[in-house]
Amino acid sequence: MKFEDCHSVDLLDGSDLAKACIELIMEKREVTDIVLSIICFICTVFGVPANMYSLYFFLKKTRDLPTCMYIVISATDILTCVIVLPVGICLAAHRQPMMFNSKVFCSVWGLTWELIPYYSVFLVFMLSFMRTIVLVRPLTRIKKSVIITVLVVYGSFLVFRQLLGVILGHSHYKFQASSGYCWNHIDDSKYQVSDAFFSTVQLAFPIIPITISCMLSLYTMRSSITITQQQGSITRMKKEATKTIILITMVYIVFNLPVFLNYSRYIITVYVIGKDFLDPNNANWFVQEYIWLFTYIITVALNSISNPIVYFLRMKNFRRHLKKKFGPRTYEQTLANSHSHTELYNVVNNKTVCTDL
Repeated sequence: MKFEDCHSVDLLDGSDLAKACIELIMEKREVTDIVLSIICFICTVFGVPANMYSLYFFLKKTRDLPTCMYIVISATDILTCVIVLPVGICLAAHRQPMMFNSKVFCSVWGLTWELIPYYSVFLVFMLSFMRTIVLVRPLTRIKKSVIITVLVVYGSFLVFRQLLGVILGHSHYKFQASSGYCWNHIDDSKYQVSDAFFSTVQLAFPIIPITISCMLSLYTMRSSITITQQQGSITRMKKEATKTIILITMVYIVFNLPVFLNYSRYIITVYVIGKDFLDPNNANWFVQEYIWLFTYIITVALNSISNPIVYFLRMKNFRRHLKKKFGPRTYEQTLANSHSHTELYNVVNNKTVCTDL
């Protein structure tokens, strides 16, 4: 029996064909769950140390505005790579609740994960916006305190909006085996409509200014004219920085566009057409089982591990610092390092060494 033969079979009619299709689906589900759990484990095992190193690198740099934004992005990516691990454990355990058995953990995890996509898209928007301002109006100075205040206020707003439904009793976090993680179950239908609307707007609205910022940045880079050699060097540095930010923005859009499209499809299906989003008559078994898991969990986690790769490919200082810390040392480097330590020891102990011998 082929899997394609099950598309038109009613799995609830109790026939032998339906039972055979259910067994076939469970086999494919088990394989898919294992693959997705491995992806989650990779995101944690690779993403956490990679983003921790990125955070360490940016913390050592001069704290200008772009660096501060990279620090916040790296911290957000670390959090993402850490909290995707319970989902991987759940999938590997055949969708048993595991860590999600705790109501407190389930609520904290659900709240935290719901904040990540919205805050991440806002960070990318701010990074693109600041770079565009620097390119279009180089003499404009944006105060660091203003940006930090905006980030704190927006983050506080997101937390308040997510907690409001729980406080008012309109929603609660609950583990759902068909999803593999904790959902925010909304009991009030009116609140459900407003929550879905605001969620889609918060994901979709920044994409417009982000796209405009990228276009303006590309146009400014192409139309820039260097007058002196020094100005040419500065312009090249700005171009490289802009290319990096554009690449980070495009990577973010690629990995997070499925979330926005899924939310949009959900709103159109449920509130415009009036059908159940996961009704077997409207969606096949893969969509029912994996549409939210893939677009809402996996792609967001993959975006978090992709950022350190972009830093490594685009930032020379990042590569140089990484090779200096973890690359193989030559004999000359080891000797120079040993010599510097000897000089420091002698200075501390008020000793002098004749180096002309």
